[in-house]
Amino acid sequence: MASSTGGVLSPLLLQLPLLLLFLLLPSTLEVSLSGNPLYNQDDKILILNTTNFQPNICSSSKAWVVEFYSSWCGHCIHFAPTFKEFATDVFAWRDVISVAAIDCAMEENMPTCREYEVMGYPILKFFTPNTPTGDMGIERLSKDNTVPAIKKDMIEFITDLQFKKSEKAGQNWPSLVPASVNGLEILHIWDQNPTLAVLLIEEANSTTGSEVILDLSSTVTKLKVPLVMARIEINAESAQLLQKLTVSQKPSLVAISRDSIIEVFPSVAATRIGWSLAIKEFILRKSSELSLNNQMLTDLRQTKPEDSLYVQPLKSEAQKIETRKKLINRRYKVFTSDLEKAVIYSISHEVAQHSSISGHTLQTLLQYVTVLEKFFPARMEMSVFLRDLHSWVNMHQDTIRGEDLSSWMESYQGRHGIRASKDWVGCRGSEDQFGGYPCGLWSVWHALTINQANLAEGDPKEVMNAMKSFIQEFFGCRDCARHFDQAIEGGKAFDEIDNYNDAVLLLWKTHNKANFRLAGDISEDPVFPKLVFPSKEFCSG
Repeated sequence: MASSTGGVLSPLLLQLPLLLLFLLLPSTLEVSLSGNPLYNQDDKILILNTTNFQPNICSSSKAWVVEFYSSWCGHCIHFAPTFKEFATDVFAWRDVISVAAIDCAMEENMPTCREYEVMGYPILKFFTPNTPTGDMGIERLSKDNTVPAIKKDMIEFITDLQFKKSEKAGQNWPSLVPASVNGLEILHIWDQNPTLAVLLIEEANSTTGSEVILDLSSTVTKLKVPLVMARIEINAESAQLLQKLTVSQKPSLVAISRDSIIEVFPSVAATRIGWSLAIKEFILRKSSELSLNNQMLTDLRQTKPEDSLYVQPLKSEAQKIETRKKLINRRYKVFTSDLEKAVIYSISHEVAQHSSISGHTLQTLLQYVTVLEKFFPARMEMSVFLRDLHSWVNMHQDTIRGEDLSSWMESYQGRHGIRASKDWVGCRGSEDQFGGYPCGLWSVWHALTINQANLAEGDPKEVMNAMKSFIQEFFGCRDCARHFDQAIEGGKAFDEIDNYNDAVLLLWKTHNKANFRLAGDISEDPVFPKLVFPSKEFCSG
């Protein structure tokens, strides 16, 4: 099997990483497995943790959209700027629905992420007001992770609660459900005794009216402006009304009183900004009819709902790429501490985060601990740990609870001192969100294929089959798992494996595909850019 550079992989290269495995042994009992959190308080996102999750989400008078993410997950890193933009865009809606995030890579947050059955990242979940403890929320299933798509789903979530007249819908929320029209009458529009009403007339699939209502509702409510905003859908039921309102263009804005048309806005652009500004200016012009005092007018002028529509992307400073010598050194050395750190994290976090492990998932775990016991290049203490772990997993024929696995790991580590080192070495990135666990896990699988080749034991496909199953069942970055499955053609690529060296080379071929795909991506470390492995000087022929 030829390498990706066209030559034949030299025997020395097959052994080189293993010769360097023991350059660094663990020297600390502290654990630091997550990267830096992807968000902070400046992002208009509430930062959740195990302590404040339920007090905020389960004891709230408003709804929430929560991102469950992992700070090492490449797809989460890629999604973070979009989620920040989204949070800023809907910040004015926070009295109805707010935005929050929790980093599941942090050990202290693991019980919460397990409780809410988070087994892949990133996941968005909607929570109703006063969500009861134990309610899993409503997972957003769409793969369209653009700001407009997430915003549309958020509006549909709110509107659906109101349409079903759910007791979970906030009683003080502005109505996003289109007003019911009967001939020339708009039903219930005057029930709260407003002085004036603004009709937002639009097609059924438009969200502009809902966005404008949410943008302005907080201000209108706090200033006690006697004005109601209502959506009118353009359909057969509203045709007679729209004819009476002399609406010449659709969509459109129309202001009315109980017995007359107050104003039509023919020159206003039917956009979120256009409608928001037009309604705000209308309120200012009608301040006497709406009984607004000077202080209310001052407060209204100071509110700028349109400001949330402009999000300036952050510009990161260019970072200098490391020298080729350091790049080569980084990719041709494997450190015991990194391998052990990745293995311990994969078991104590990735696997143990599952609330229940059974069926095919349990078989996958057994496959994983089996290849670790057989082929992991371990020092004595780690070898004993892997043997005991394999025995413990093998004892469970039906189900393993993630909580029980966590307890066993904590107990074992406490009794035997098996801990991950505090810092990554070969997998250390220029910043905490780079390198880390994904790099360490790649290194583990490479080490397993190489060690199996050196030992010449077992089925040459054994490690790769275990890797395929582990990535599918346990690897938290679900987008990464999907790309890996595509790269190995759902396992068909394993047909190329006839011997142990074939497995070594196929794994690097797959890894190179990932490096090529992610080159230049926001998740790539700018100081240590991705390179094809091996370089030509390590190949013969």
